[in-house]
Amino acid sequence: MFKVDFIIFGQGLAGTSLAHSLDFKNKSYVIIDNCSTETSSFAAAGIYHPISFKRLLLAWKSNLLIPFAEDFYKKIELNLNTKFLKKHSLFRIFSSIEEQNNWYSKIDEPNFKNYISESNKELNNNSINFPYGYGKVSSAGRLNVSKYLLESRAHFIEKKSLRKENFEFSSIKKTNSGFSYKNINCAHLVFCEGQNYVKNPFFNYLPSKPSKGETIVIECDQFPELLINKGCFVYPLSKTNFLVGATYKHNDLSYRKSKEAREELISKLMNIGDFKFKIIQQKAGVRPTTYDRRPIVGNHPKINNMHILNGLGSKGVMFAPYFSNQLLAQIYEGKEIDSDVYVGRYSKKYFQELKQP
Repeated sequence: MFKVDFIIFGQGLAGTSLAHSLDFKNKSYVIIDNCSTETSSFAAAGIYHPISFKRLLLAWKSNLLIPFAEDFYKKIELNLNTKFLKKHSLFRIFSSIEEQNNWYSKIDEPNFKNYISESNKELNNNSINFPYGYGKVSSAGRLNVSKYLLESRAHFIEKKSLRKENFEFSSIKKTNSGFSYKNINCAHLVFCEGQNYVKNPFFNYLPSKPSKGETIVIECDQFPELLINKGCFVYPLSKTNFLVGATYKHNDLSYRKSKEAREELISKLMNIGDFKFKIIQQKAGVRPTTYDRRPIVGNHPKINNMHILNGLGSKGVMFAPYFSNQLLAQIYEGKEIDSDVYVGRYSKKYFQELKQP
């Protein structure tokens, strides 16, 4: 037997970010993960920005989440001597005169003036259609999620802090000082297994509304090297390759790449402009999304020192660093977890004392 401070189940965005947060605090951990790349995190596009375009609102807590996330990932880039975060401006093509008017009416509002602005020259490209104009969003960018996870995985393996195996819930035993799992003793357990938390015997009481997302990569020599949004996003991976996404579906939760999603993205892409392209890749993943679109963070309602960090949904790049830090602040400093994400918002309504392993 050997002892660590934490056992983390899952090495997606949540588990990886929690492990790095523990590194910052000089805490020890072991991650249990089967190291599959067929997960929602490996399919994630990694795009982030501060605006909810449907109603032109600031995305929830984006003024806190984005700066925190950018600083967090920069620290990890320095620690691992690599690059996986790239900041961009985002150009939103307006779909109507109403959207254009709404945009211009908010440019000078205190909450918006640091995030949105007028723009009229960047999309001077004959292939792009913008009859109603477009606006510019700052504080946007992309985390190369696959690279982040793989570079982090190599770091964890080098530290001997990752075990490549499937979870065995029956191997979790309560001890006087915390838990044991096979030959490991720990003070805390944290479950970060994505949408599979619905199968977790300790947290399967939590409601879930997972959503499938698909993206395509196109090859095109007519599209500008800019991050553009209109019905979908188009992100430049290189001068000729672009990431396009993403779809949202609740009726098909498989990892199968669908013709329906591909055709949907092609249709949205053609609404942006008239250009020739070919599809060179398609990815599918299932996001661990909750009904209120907020993460699930906190302690099990009855078992001390057993925690969950999950439900990051489509904003995992923004959520994972901040709420990893909140969970550790609650554990080590007794600080309260934000009520909007605290697991207790569901525990009070759904938890029943069932027989558990």
